[in-house]
Amino acid sequence: MSPLHESSLEEKGQPSQSNVAVDTVETTLSPEDDTRIRRKIDWNLLPLLSLIYGLQFLDKTCMSYAVVMGFRTDTHITLNQYAWLGSIFYLGYLVGEYPLSFALQKLPMAKMTSFNIIIWGVVLSLISVAQNFSHLMVLRFFLGFFESSITPALSLFTAQYYKTREQGSRTAIWFSCNMSGAIIGSSMAYGLYQADLRHALPLAGWKLVFVILGSITAGVGVLFLVLVPDTVDKARFLTPEERVLALERIRANQQGVIVSQFKPEQVKEALLDPFTWLYASVALIASIPNGGVTNFFSILIQGFGFTTAQTLLLGMTTAYIAFALIGLLWLGDKLKIRALITVIPTTVSLVGTVLVWALPSSVKIGRLVGFYLISLFVISFVVTLSLITSNVAGQTKKTTVNAIYLVACEWSPTSLSWITVSTDHAEGRLTSDCIGNLIGPQTFRTADAPRYVPALATIVACDIVLLGLMTTIHLLYRRENKRRDSAVTQEGLPAGHEFDDMTDRADTPSTGPTPPSGTHSKATLLWFSNVVGDLPTLATEGGGGYLRMEQPRIVDCTAAWTALEKCIAQAV
Repeated sequence: MSPLHESSLEEKGQPSQSNVAVDTVETTLSPEDDTRIRRKIDWNLLPLLSLIYGLQFLDKTCMSYAVVMGFRTDTHITLNQYAWLGSIFYLGYLVGEYPLSFALQKLPMAKMTSFNIIIWGVVLSLISVAQNFSHLMVLRFFLGFFESSITPALSLFTAQYYKTREQGSRTAIWFSCNMSGAIIGSSMAYGLYQADLRHALPLAGWKLVFVILGSITAGVGVLFLVLVPDTVDKARFLTPEERVLALERIRANQQGVIVSQFKPEQVKEALLDPFTWLYASVALIASIPNGGVTNFFSILIQGFGFTTAQTLLLGMTTAYIAFALIGLLWLGDKLKIRALITVIPTTVSLVGTVLVWALPSSVKIGRLVGFYLISLFVISFVVTLSLITSNVAGQTKKTTVNAIYLVACEWSPTSLSWITVSTDHAEGRLTSDCIGNLIGPQTFRTADAPRYVPALATIVACDIVLLGLMTTIHLLYRRENKRRDSAVTQEGLPAGHEFDDMTDRADTPSTGPTPPSGTHSKATLLWFSNVVGDLPTLATEGGGGYLRMEQPRIVDCTAAWTALEKCIAQAV
């Protein structure tokens, strides 16, 4: 089995049921070809993934811009109802997470992703015509539902195209647009707010926020449909030869190729894998401080004593996290200590919480700086997501672990459950009763105003627990690497095993596979056969589940089925 190195895993398993086979001849991949293909993938795929994730952030935060631009007044909702709009989004997210994640496996992945992006954009635009709380609740629910597939989809695309040692930095790049989107969102909201003050807009400024972002999102969904293939072997931005080399690049990942078969045994393995629950614990704990930030950060900044215009501009500052994220994950990939590297941002987040806690209310700049530093806790979330992408093998298992991870994130307490804030027009209580409140206390309460000491203490505790969890994951990886380094080497694995739909937990075989007795399925025949030129022959050492051709190329297993059946019948 391959070492963890906070990178990839593989296991022995049954033959892949995929319709796409990868030749098992050792294809020469020069360093120059490797670099050239990686750059080509970077330029053609990564910008689109980054754009989509940036739009996802803007989708979540546009209500925070709108709420200080007259959104509540025009829709006749209270602050309590506004908080419910944040909660219902995550309920929709929770409901959609598992079914849409498995739909990504059963249906063409790029087309399914494109469909979800387009619908999410349409729903976002429709918020501009909502006239009351009921309309908004329905739209926000479906917004969360369709958006729930995006993070799993981007993780799967990253795993499909990149080596494990590249996945951390690439995940950081597209995830960082989550934060850098704050620059675009704040700038747009500020411009629309100023134009609205001059009565220079055909619609209210907050309505245009939803119309513009929704239209852009739907357009990007169409672009995604046109440009992004379902699998690497269909990538139009690569030549046929480059597609083979692109697959050769990820051979060492040992995570298989995208397959549509659902495997219950992989679900069971995911549920019994202790790493699954360590990952989920990180998502849960990291999300406790996060619940109020996304929907309420504009209100909170305004509550420090800033005007509406200042608040919208100050929202840009959170984009600094994007640069910290990329730098830290690049360093983590370089040193192979992705989990351990999170100690740095989590400690800084801890310091930021103490600043907000200890500084007097009159020092609004200092408390604002502390508020910005608190947000660094999110890096633990991103790093763990990249670890799942790199370390969890087997399509069904990866989908299951991703779903559990993201569900744990949405089931966390929303942190800002009861908080009194000041605006230019009103003072009220924000109630964020997301499903996560079932498993956590209300941390921000009116009775604790204005210092909210219990809530800040909760964030401090979460940061400390995160430090412990990420250190534990790092130490367990090291122990597992040592065990695997001393275990059976890759020599006992059948050729081509790297592209099978295997998970990361089975024992390493010490010898080649033994042909089973009885009726042989199509997959079984492929497992024990190779094709050399036009003459199929039996492979005594095991064929790895794929067809071998003299000239390296990708082939459809079904096309050689008849020849293989005759070959094996003659051999027997």
